[in-house]
Amino acid sequence: MPAGFDYSKWDKIELSDDEDDVHPNIDKASWFRYKHQNRVEKEEDEEKKQLRLQEELQKLEKEYNAFGEAGKEHLKAKKVKAEIDKVQEQLALMEKNKKWNADNMCKTADQKTVVSESKETPGPEPRLEGEAVAEGYCEFIEDNEELLERYIALGAEEDLEKVANFLREHGGKLLQGEHAESYLLLDCLEKEMNDLHQEMTQSARQLQLLTQLREFSRAAGRPARDSVNPIFEKLIEHEGTRESFEETVQKFIQRVERRAVVKKKEMDAEMEEERRKLNPLGPGGLDPLEVFETLPAEMQIAFKTKDAQRLHAAVEALPAEEARYHLQRCEDSGLWVPSQQGGPPPYRA
Repeated sequence: MPAGFDYSKWDKIELSDDEDDVHPNIDKASWFRYKHQNRVEKEEDEEKKQLRLQEELQKLEKEYNAFGEAGKEHLKAKKVKAEIDKVQEQLALMEKNKKWNADNMCKTADQKTVVSESKETPGPEPRLEGEAVAEGYCEFIEDNEELLERYIALGAEEDLEKVANFLREHGGKLLQGEHAESYLLLDCLEKEMNDLHQEMTQSARQLQLLTQLREFSRAAGRPARDSVNPIFEKLIEHEGTRESFEETVQKFIQRVERRAVVKKKEMDAEMEEERRKLNPLGPGGLDPLEVFETLPAEMQIAFKTKDAQRLHAAVEALPAEEARYHLQRCEDSGLWVPSQQGGPPPYRA
């Protein structure tokens, strides 16, 4: 069976802002707004940088072309050409490392009409890269999400004949371009990260069927929908082909499992960094959330309810050394701000 799935897509996917787990002591709405704004600002900075590089490239190319064919061997022309190569390399690297999310995948591209003078024999869709992968994705999902979910649900039955019939009927949509594969790829990753392992394996199986069909179509030079009959005939009737396919599915599932672990770590690290920005360290250099989580339960309740009397009572109930330890950390983190009017904290009385 062909196995040419582009796993580099893993590294370009950003889950939406509302998929993060939020610490219970951080306002969820504020967190999402902050995350979204932070991401938007990063994207705007990237776009501005890309625009500057494109403008610089145009100027350099104009300067280089002014030398003419005869002058392109001059030292100055060669220096300009080296600068052009450098800028082009930067632009290519930015495009390669661009992160895709629901916002920038759904930007409307320029529309154009192409009039064909003659009909050609349909062939396989080309493998897309960069922004071409995302173009039209949002519109595709809006139009076909219900169809995609029905297709994913068939994975629970493991009935190849039913899946084949479904793709014979709807393959014109699901096998046109890479959007269906991208949707299922995200679905697999999100389910595994949310501990829905069994559901993930079902989506993984359905994704691999789409992938195999499209890869077969490229090899045969035909549209992917024409691959449904020959591929499913082999899967249903030939045990060796079926075993090879199941092996491919299991390898893909293992990739999803590994990627989910990495993605969780990445998101945890990012969340910790953003949490520190939202909750700066106190005057003594301690993190208020970390300190709060180490306090006795009664002290935590007092801080949550902003009840100073209850806090005093909770501290007085502790041994002197323990009370001194906790309140000193509260001061160093900014949780407790000593007030001359309110009198000294219990351990100083």
